[in-house]
Formats: sequence, structure tokens, C-alpha cells
Amino acid sequence: MRISLNLRVIKTNVSTSTPAPIILNVDDDEGVRYARHRILSLAGFQVFDASNAAETVVLAEEKQPDLVLLDVHLPDGSGIELCRKLKGPEKTASWMVLQISASALTASHAKESLDAGADGYLMEPVDPDVLVATVRSLLRLRQAEQALVSTNQKLENVNSELKRSNQDLEQFAFAASHDLQEPLRNISVFLALLDEELAGTLTERQNEYFTRVLQGAGRMGALIQDLLAYSQVGREGRQHSIVDLRESVAEAVQTFHQSASAPDFSIEVAPDLPAVVGDSTHLVSVFHNLISNALKYRRPDVETAVRIWGERSPGGELTVSVQDNGIGIAPAYQQQIFEPFKRLHGSEIPGNGIGLAVCRRIIQSHGGQLWVESELGSGSTFRLTLRPAANPSQRA
Repeated sequence: MRISLNLRVIKTNVSTSTPAPIILNVDDDEGVRYARHRILSLAGFQVFDASNAAETVVLAEEKQPDLVLLDVHLPDGSGIELCRKLKGPEKTASWMVLQISASALTASHAKESLDAGADGYLMEPVDPDVLVATVRSLLRLRQAEQALVSTNQKLENVNSELKRSNQDLEQFAFAASHDLQEPLRNISVFLALLDEELAGTLTERQNEYFTRVLQGAGRMGALIQDLLAYSQVGREGRQHSIVDLRESVAEAVQTFHQSASAPDFSIEVAPDLPAVVGDSTHLVSVFHNLISNALKYRRPDVETAVRIWGERSPGGELTVSVQDNGIGIAPAYQQQIFEPFKRLHGSEIPGNGIGLAVCRRIIQSHGGQLWVESELGSGSTFRLTLRPAANPSQRA
């Protein structure tokens, strides 16, 4: 017999409420195999024995052990090669392998075994307490790995379900908003016809009612368009390219210059505002909404002033700031303003409360974040993070 093992009873810590872990005990020495079998059985494990590589492969497939206690030298092959086979990527199941040897006692032997995939390595003679403690330690590791795999699988399932649900909701929002446009157009057309036919025949109260109906139809049309825009943000299929933020801001500002009803405002754009990776059309929409927001919530006694600049973090991330001198936002509402259709003011300020929600969704689809820093009465600074272009000299 190669080693002398103390067969004292080792009390088990294995719970009787769950099946005992299965150990496959592999050694060509019958005495050693028997001694280990006794030690592990008394410690509360289910133990099956194999004396060579061929038996090990058969028993491993049949018993699906939690751990294989594997001798380095076997009569029909190398235990290290068998370890490599048991841990190979082609296996449908990968078992914990604890290699053990009475002859391969150098650090290079242990390294070769561990490089082959073994989870642990013991050199004989092995104290029974150390053997059982090592086995339990590896089984705890296996249990943690299995829990992690199970958790990851559950997360993947949840993410897949969330993705499917989001796609269903987006499709529903798109279909609903698209289908609602036709009857609303009919309502608007016939309201216009009635307006022409009844011109001059309605009382003042009837005219007021008619005006409210027309305004309601207009608001409904705007809501449908906003819902359609919100449902389309982040949909797959849009390609990102290198976008010059200065050009995006200029295009957004141009829309206000072309509007006769837009109030006057000044805008300062940093000359070094860099190029980023993104969707040009969507980024123009973000700046348009943020400038529009500054104009809607301006202070009546001063001209609206907007300032836009960018800063790079040490990690290379770009933060773009859009600052205004408007009425500001109280801290209690600084998260609510990004919720769809959330409005903090009445009908005296135009809009449907979807603009900032669209902006946040656009920035999130770019892998960034959008938030606001503000004090009531002191203006607001909207900050958004974007990925700068690798080669700033390239422009979209």
C-alpha cells in the first residue's frame, strides 16, 4: 500500500435534506481506493470507485459526479490526459476534478495537472481531514458556479422577455399611433368643412365650442405624432456614423430661425465641440428639444441665452452641457420631467411633455445618460454623455 490513511470517523456537514454529493474515486491501487472510499463515505458523500481510465469515463457519464478524485497515474493512461478529457469543451457536462498523486510530487507536476484543467492538486500522504476539507471546498465552488450559471440563464431569459415585451410595446405604439391618424384626419377635414359651411351662423358660445373642438383635434394629432416619435427611438436598424456636433446644433438652431413665432434668443457654442459616434438625425432632435425647452421655460424679463460646450473625462467619455438662463426646475421634479407625457405646467406653456423623454431615450440608445442640474429661478443645465469619435478629423 502506497500510503497510510487514518480511517477515523469524520463527521459530515452535508445536509440530510438534500442528496449527498457524488464523488467518483479513481485509483488503480485497491487498498488506497478502499481507504479513500471509507473516508469520504463517513464524511457523508456518495462514493463510486473506478480503477482505470476506461471505467472512469463510463462511470462519469452514468453517475454524473459532483467531483472526480483522480490519481495522476493509471494503468491504461495518464490521469492528466483523462482530466483534460473530462474538462474538455466538447463535454456536455464538466466535472470538478481533484488530482492526487504519491509519485508526481513536484511543483511542475502540479502545474501540468492544473494547466490540464484540474481544480485542485494534492500530494500523498494526505491527511483525511485535509482531503475532506479540500473536497468540500471544491464542492462549494462548484455549487457557486452552478448558481452563477443558473442566475445568468435566468437573467438571459428575463432580458429576452423584456426585449420581446419592449418590441411588442413599441410595435403596438407604432401601430396604434399610425392607425389613429386616419380617423383623426377625417375628423379634422370634416371639422374644417363644417367651419366653412357654418361661418357666420354660429352664436358666440357655439363658436367657442367649435374652437375648443378644433384645438382638441390639433392636440390629439400632436400627441399621436409624439407617441409615434417616442416609439421609434432606439428601434434596431439605424446605423451610427461620425457626427459633427457643431453641425447638429446649427441645424437645430436653423429650425427656430425659420419660425416666425419663435422668440429671439442668443446661443453660444464652444468652437471645440467634437465629433461623436451617433445618429445625426436623432442628435439634431435632442438639441432642438433642449433649445425649445429653454425657450418655453424662459424668464419673461430677460432674453433667453443658451450655452453649449463639451468636456472629456479622464476615461475619454464626452459630456455635453446645454445651459439656459430660464426659470429653472425644483429638485423634486428633476427626474419627473424625463417621464413621457409628464408636464409641470398648464396649457399656458405649449407641448405634450414628450420632448425630454424622447431626448433621454435617444441618448440611452447611444449608450449614454441624460440628466439635469438646476435651481429654481437660476436656469438649468442639461448634461448628456456620448462616445467621441476615434478620429475627430473625420466628419459625417
